[in-house]
Amino acid sequence: MDIQANTLTYTYMAGTPFEKKALHDMNVTILEGHFTSLLGHTGSGKSTFVQHLNGLLKPTSGNVSIGDWTIQAHTKQKGLFDLRKQVGMVFQFPEHQLFHETVLQDAAYGPENYGLSKADAKEKAAHYLRMCGIRDDLFDRSPFDLSGGQMRRVAIAGVLAIEPKLLILDEPAAGLDPEAHQMMMQLFYEWFKAEEKRSIILVTHHMEDAALYSDDIIVMDKGSINMKGTPAEVFSKTDELEALKLAVPESVKLLSLLNAKCGEKVDTQAFTLDDTVSRLLAYLGKDVASRV
Repeated sequence: MDIQANTLTYTYMAGTPFEKKALHDMNVTILEGHFTSLLGHTGSGKSTFVQHLNGLLKPTSGNVSIGDWTIQAHTKQKGLFDLRKQVGMVFQFPEHQLFHETVLQDAAYGPENYGLSKADAKEKAAHYLRMCGIRDDLFDRSPFDLSGGQMRRVAIAGVLAIEPKLLILDEPAAGLDPEAHQMMMQLFYEWFKAEEKRSIILVTHHMEDAALYSDDIIVMDKGSINMKGTPAEVFSKTDELEALKLAVPESVKLLSLLNAKCGEKVDTQAFTLDDTVSRLLAYLGKDVASRV
């Protein structure tokens, strides 16, 4: 499902002394089948924007189209039921949304709510629980008896079990240690790659994730789009990102520093450890050769 925002504007508490405009005439296209990262400092409008994509928020003016659905100010909530079957959302700390008596019941709630029989919903939930690393012997346990990491995986399995076409991730790895963070992001990426028309929108402050997984990056500032491009295009604009109080990936920072200190023209667009090491080795080899 392609996404198109057309002069999308949203104001919190409109008409009150506390009103605040969070989105300003926002225009952007996000293509189906892409992994898109949404960057910006706190308050830039990232979370407000993605909450429009399944109708949690409706525009104050303008509209946003998600596939065959268009959401505008007067759109009725009941008209968004089918859209929400196609758009799954994983918020920060999704484990706070758990509520059922058992792990399996919690993960099956979504697919059953969207029309599957109880038996089919449990079968689908079991599949995604296993995919998320939850053992069968935990299915009948209370989710609140699990570890924090397991609880988060149960909550994510419940979102994946509705089998959305678009998955929105709003800082889904917040609070995890580095190893768990990497495992969580790899889980989402494998889900994304498993079917051609699946899409992900990742809201993140973690530049390494944006660089490593994204097809496209959108940078927001003050409720508007500041820049959009591939990771290589966006992270080449170091000065512009710093002006927005955004960093670049550590690998890019390291290679840029090498260029600045040594006067070399090393390609800085290295987003994996292997790419970074290969560029450093190439430079060191060249430096040794020049001294012989």
